[in-house]
Amino acid sequence: MNIPRTLWNLWQLKRNEKMTLHQMHAFQQVKLRKMLRHAYAYSDYYRKTFEKAGITAKNLDTTPLSHFPTMDKSALLKHFDELVTMPGLRQEELRRFDEQETIGRKPFLGEYHVVHSSGSTGKPGYFVYDEKAWSSMLLGILRGALWGMSMPQILKLLAGKPRILYIAATDGRYGGAMAVGDGIDGVGSASFIWIFKRRFLNGYARFRSSAPISSSDILPRSKFLRNLRKTAMSP
Repeated sequence: MNIPRTLWNLWQLKRNEKMTLHQMHAFQQVKLRKMLRHAYAYSDYYRKTFEKAGITAKNLDTTPLSHFPTMDKSALLKHFDELVTMPGLRQEELRRFDEQETIGRKPFLGEYHVVHSSGSTGKPGYFVYDEKAWSSMLLGILRGALWGMSMPQILKLLAGKPRILYIAATDGRYGGAMAVGDGIDGVGSASFIWIFKRRFLNGYARFRSSAPISSSDILPRSKFLRNLRKTAMSP
């Protein structure tokens, strides 16, 4: 990511925080309808399911969101090839790429960032981003991590070249682990990733942090101690 461009785009994104509730709803509607029109125009699956629900190009902009068909993981896996809006993307090719290529930032077909779910319910679901979508997603993560800070405060923080520790599972193309390196690079910070492949930590790691941020649920102390006892009793 280009650092000046990332900071410029972050500043533009943070301006939205000053919108009134009415302005935000109007802005969201514009974005939503643009996305729905794109899906209708370029995805065979969405066009068929929309029309089956009585939604056509004529009423696409006025139909309440609650009238649109929903999506679940099983449908995503079953209809992936006809669901995606970019021609040439095939789920089996993504699986081969995931299996054959070393986990890293190498893009699929030279232009797509690929992440997947954990596969805990069976096969993992794949999610594909082009460069523009990837950058937009990273900006959202950065804004969330720096929430409540003004741009002058952010620039002051980054000028100090902060070190960022990220704890994540790195045995797969998980969204957080794949994105964090690009996001940290995008603001010019130093970082290191703690590889976390176990289900829980065997004790508390000690770090002095000025701004801890969690992207997951906090593990209750009682559950942590219960897991710790199980670990102590295991061979």
